[in-house]
Amino acid sequence: MVSIPASGFSLRRESNSSSVSNAEGNMALTGGGASVDAKAIIGAVSEGMVISTLAVRLSKAASTTATSMQGLDRLSLVAKINKNTDTILYKLDDEHKTAAAKQVPAPNDAPSAQSAAAATAYVDGKARNPFVGLSREQLATIAQDESGTFTVNERRAAFMQAYREEEAWRSQVLAEGMREYNTTGKTTNFFKSVLAHFNDLPKLEQVLYPENYATDLEGKIKLDFNYFNHAAGNAPATPGSLASLMKSKNAGAVPDLFEILSLGSNPSISS
Repeated sequence: MVSIPASGFSLRRESNSSSVSNAEGNMALTGGGASVDAKAIIGAVSEGMVISTLAVRLSKAASTTATSMQGLDRLSLVAKINKNTDTILYKLDDEHKTAAAKQVPAPNDAPSAQSAAAATAYVDGKARNPFVGLSREQLATIAQDESGTFTVNERRAAFMQAYREEEAWRSQVLAEGMREYNTTGKTTNFFKSVLAHFNDLPKLEQVLYPENYATDLEGKIKLDFNYFNHAAGNAPATPGSLASLMKSKNAGAVPDLFEILSLGSNPSISS
């Protein structure tokens, strides 16, 4: 199996565990990451938010952040994203929550103020996340906003929504990968799913992964390794592989896994 790094959604910098329990990213390098899917927004934002207002806010945030990150090398970019994440995942004590709740969006028009209030209610555990249903690009644009267009609580809500979606995807793809492995001895389709997901991530999420991440996945897919046969593709089982050991047993007999792995046979239980 390939290791799926926690990427930008690692909460390792969070010093207060209640931040995560109460709480229930990034943008393309160009302003194009701010494009808005109206259908997604209609079902995603809190009641009454004006779609055109959100579109303008996303465009401004994406443009400002793209400019601030222009020309940065990979390490500098990662450091900047991690610093932004530290700001987003502030400690959820009364002092920090009060300060965050006082922030206002710019401009502080009615729809933007409503969005900020909804995000604060979410952080306080009193409402659902107002950004459920937005695309990963849109969530990343909000989370990485450096223009002041979105408040820190809006940025936190967007970050946590992306984090929850990533966790749900990982649980699903790992379960599918285990089924593939148990059925075929391979994890090739698992690697394909991981690569497709990686390619769909916003650019500033991709940069948080190892530099050779996609290339490594492509190599694993091409190899099409069979762990049962301990051989690539559909090649015959190599001596000493699990498949060859099982084949050497009497026809129809199911070998004891502990015996195969030289751990000793499973002891019988007598009544």
